[in-house]
Amino acid sequence: MNLKVSGIVLKVNKSGDSDRYCTILTDTHGVISAFAKGANNLKNKNSTATAQFVYGSYELFRRRDHYIIDESQYEELYTGLREDIFRLSVGQYLCQLAMELVPAGQPSEDYLWLMRAALWYLSENSRPPLLVKAVSEMRLLSLAGYMPDLVMCRKCGVYENDLMYFIPATSEISCGKCGLRAGEHAVRLSRGAMTALRHSIYADIKKLFAFSLNDESMKQFSEAADAFTTSRIEKSLTALEFLKTMM
Repeated sequence: MNLKVSGIVLKVNKSGDSDRYCTILTDTHGVISAFAKGANNLKNKNSTATAQFVYGSYELFRRRDHYIIDESQYEELYTGLREDIFRLSVGQYLCQLAMELVPAGQPSEDYLWLMRAALWYLSENSRPPLLVKAVSEMRLLSLAGYMPDLVMCRKCGVYENDLMYFIPATSEISCGKCGLRAGEHAVRLSRGAMTALRHSIYADIKKLFAFSLNDESMKQFSEAADAFTTSRIEKSLTALEFLKTMM
């Protein structure tokens, strides 16, 4: 079966001396894996388009139980990612998270748009890396079916308060007046951080990264997104563990 897709290369493993084994987030078939024969040779026609973080178009054919990349053309390289180790690490973590959350064999245009935008902002260094990380975490989880309920306090129904709590375990929020239950873990959120958390899951996907935060609100927003991701991903992600050594 032949297949034409657009996608981002999330991960690349060397296969043998000259081949690559690529994991690609595609627009029409979710996350797939494909061999790129000879792509470790820089003169190979598929070398550039099968590198990590590249967005391009791919013509594949199926052989038994795997895909082989026949033709490819890169469109975006996101080369700026490699200029800074922290931004590069955020990019690698988001790719690993996408591999965990994006379903195989299903249309994934929203996932693909999100990852393209995140890698672009990281590459251009035009948004704080922690903001890109937190927004992407919350939206990836929401697209995957883990959207939290951030509309109002779970007890009194108030929409906004100077102090709000986000409870990752139950995907709920509570206002400062209602507080928390005994033994409950939560992240304290200012008005700015609460607005950012809501924006990350409810806003039009093309406006996701169009906001800014002060340092304290950014810290709270990042903590909330990190705690929620940890509560929903049931295994340790190596890229996240490495990233945390720099945070």
